[in-house]
Amino acid sequence: METKFQTSFIPKKPVVEERRNNSSISLFLLLSIIVFLVSLGLGGWIFIQKDLLIKNIQSAQAVIKQNQGAFELDTIESMIRLDSRIKIAKGLLESHTSISPIFSFLEDKTLKSVRFKTFAFSGTGKDESGATSIKVTMTGQARDFKTIALQAEEFGNVNYRNIIKNPVFSDLNLTSDGSVSFSASMFVVPGFLSYSKKIVGNQ
Repeated sequence: METKFQTSFIPKKPVVEERRNNSSISLFLLLSIIVFLVSLGLGGWIFIQKDLLIKNIQSAQAVIKQNQGAFELDTIESMIRLDSRIKIAKGLLESHTSISPIFSFLEDKTLKSVRFKTFAFSGTGKDESGATSIKVTMTGQARDFKTIALQAEEFGNVNYRNIIKNPVFSDLNLTSDGSVSFSASMFVVPGFLSYSKKIVGNQ
């Protein structure tokens, strides 16, 4: 009896589907390789940057040690003491007050028919706006009430607000000779009495 073999082969699954699976595996493998190479490159770059940073720090430390050796310890301490004294002197100079500018102002802005008899200042205080100022109080004598009004108007001029603030005339009394006595108070802006600014202005 003669045996017959089947020569034809019919695949159970389509060939196209296997090709698609092979191509997707190849694409995934390629992406994995690319990611690995990028990670490897970044790791190498970080290692190189770290090595350069360490070398720069070591070089800077060597320069600092070299510069420290160039100065004697006594010289450094004397320079520190000198710097401290300069700062203290600067602070004293900036806080020092010179009264002469307010005298010059009063001499220039006081009317001829007005004279001041007493003068006093109470150091730094607060004016009506809450700003730090120096309060000045005076007593004086004027020819009449109108003259006092004119003097108050002169001191209250808007152009002088960077010098004096809130000038007030009070306690007006008619004297036996027909003149009027009064009391006056005002706040002087501290910057106007600054001793350091006066020195700079003179220079």
